[in-house]
Amino acid sequence: MPRIRLDRVRRLSAFAVIATWASSALLCGAVSAQTLSFNMTIDGGQETPPNTATATGVGTATLDTVSNLFSWNISFSGLSAAQTGAHFHGPALQCFPAGIVIALPNGSPIVGSAILTATQADQVKAGRWYVNIHSTAFPGGEIRGQVMPVPLDDPVPGPIAASTVHLQLQTLATGLVAPNWGAAAPGHPNRLFVTDQPGQLWAIDITTGTKTVFLDVSSILVPMGAFGPGTFDERGLLGVAFHPDYLSNGRLYTFTSQPATLPPDFTTLLPGQDPDCQTVITEWTVPNPADPSSVPDPLSARDLLRIDKPQFNHNGGAINFGPDGMLYIALGDGGAGDDQGVGHSCGSNGQDLANPLGKILRIDPLGNNSANGEYGIPGDNPFIATPGAVDEIYVYGLRNPFRFSFDSLTGELYLGDVGQNDIEEVHIVKSGDNCGWNHKEGSFFFVRNGALAGYVTDQPLAGPTGLLEPIAEYDHDEGISVIGGFVYRGTRLAPLSGRYVFGEFAKTFDLDGRLFHLDESNAIREFQLVGQAGVNLFILGTGQDADGELYLMANGTGVPFESTGVVLRITRKPGDVNLDGTTNITDLLALIGGWGACPPPPTPCPGDMNDDGQVNVIDLLALIAGWG
Repeated sequence: MPRIRLDRVRRLSAFAVIATWASSALLCGAVSAQTLSFNMTIDGGQETPPNTATATGVGTATLDTVSNLFSWNISFSGLSAAQTGAHFHGPALQCFPAGIVIALPNGSPIVGSAILTATQADQVKAGRWYVNIHSTAFPGGEIRGQVMPVPLDDPVPGPIAASTVHLQLQTLATGLVAPNWGAAAPGHPNRLFVTDQPGQLWAIDITTGTKTVFLDVSSILVPMGAFGPGTFDERGLLGVAFHPDYLSNGRLYTFTSQPATLPPDFTTLLPGQDPDCQTVITEWTVPNPADPSSVPDPLSARDLLRIDKPQFNHNGGAINFGPDGMLYIALGDGGAGDDQGVGHSCGSNGQDLANPLGKILRIDPLGNNSANGEYGIPGDNPFIATPGAVDEIYVYGLRNPFRFSFDSLTGELYLGDVGQNDIEEVHIVKSGDNCGWNHKEGSFFFVRNGALAGYVTDQPLAGPTGLLEPIAEYDHDEGISVIGGFVYRGTRLAPLSGRYVFGEFAKTFDLDGRLFHLDESNAIREFQLVGQAGVNLFILGTGQDADGELYLMANGTGVPFESTGVVLRITRKPGDVNLDGTTNITDLLALIGGWGACPPPPTPCPGDMNDDGQVNVIDLLALIAGWG
């Protein structure tokens, strides 16, 4: 599963009331266009180091950008001991201390103003000031909060437009639970291997829809249901990849969530902190890979990598072999929210090159120069010479890269990174890229907001430079979890050739998954579906067969329970060559224009209705049968 629904729930608080008032005042003209508005969410978790104090506070501030008049209104309560001071400190980012710039009076509320220097004003605008409330129990500060811009109400205005392309979804297989990925195995073009979250790897005949269990890892997984049986979960069997030389070596690899019963190769947890589970990459060997009836030998299991997960969510989960023959592994930031808390670096796991969470790793599963000797680390990995960095890292700054894929023609790596509370994003990444989390969410700057829900702003904030911008993004008016897909390189859907096709888990968490593609300018378009108004299911993943044709993985519950899971073939209305939703004279002329033998893949063959590599009378009859 891509992520937990609880990350999406907006929490009511005094901060929300204040933010609403500030926004309304701005719209009514009470705050001039030259005035910037700020919020402060104040708690012990933002102290350096963090503490468990239960005191909290909120505040608002404004900055007149002409006069540099900085005004504030701060309130707090619940200090564990007598207050000894209050100050604005700066300049410093979260997790770092700084000197006092303005002393504040004791007591609550604190209301005041001061004229700042131009340098100080720039520091405030960049999010580099914080307020600190001190007590006798915490002389260095009991509660702290950064001074941050107010949230954007509508980061990406306007709805996603409908595509001119009409597709049909055909049921290929039923009776699964929570299918989330479909991959081909070299030498087996008629089978799609589908990972089912509770632990089954299905082999599905794409001509008949017949499915058989190829591998069952349910006995080694953590129990499904993060909050008990029948509840949401993001753990499980999340990925599979077949070695490019599978026909000769019989090797395949799985991405699973397992109990933390063995020592990890990597952990972000301190002594005394227990992981929720471990992400495990395992190699399996099929004795006779050319034989479709041959299955992995259970005794062949070899763990390449074990990584502690601090929380149950944000696992990532995709694994794929790149065109270079290396295995790429997508890892989420560890879970919880905003990339902060137990098991998260103070500056965020996504940005911390000293741990593997929030990254894509690149390894050679047949090598042995890793610390545990179970895999190889390619010598051209981008951070192999960076002191303190994890050598396996290929890309960083990710929150939950649940699905990624390689364009089978260009070799480019496309990934969908699931957002926090506002933005879903798609990237094309290359070696060494920093996708920005948690300094940015999509193209916007991200505010962690302490113990309250994080949000985005378009006010530039201090942070690392050179961050990779997404090629496409949408906000939560349109959906809550992007499901990465594939660049289409099949032959059945000619107008989609070279277009990235991907999904959305659900617009409102109510059986309303969506199917998208990028157009020639990378604008997002929603497919129109023949015979149905919408997908009417939760979209859990995508798949691609050996011929480049695409599949959708979905279920009717959104959780890894019950047998509502289906594998859907993404195809066309019979006879609809140009995918406009009708079969008419235009399609007939296109078929006649392509009469004869099809060019070799991946060149599309628009008139080939039955995918036999020929455009002939059989296709003509199929077109006539679908006329109208």
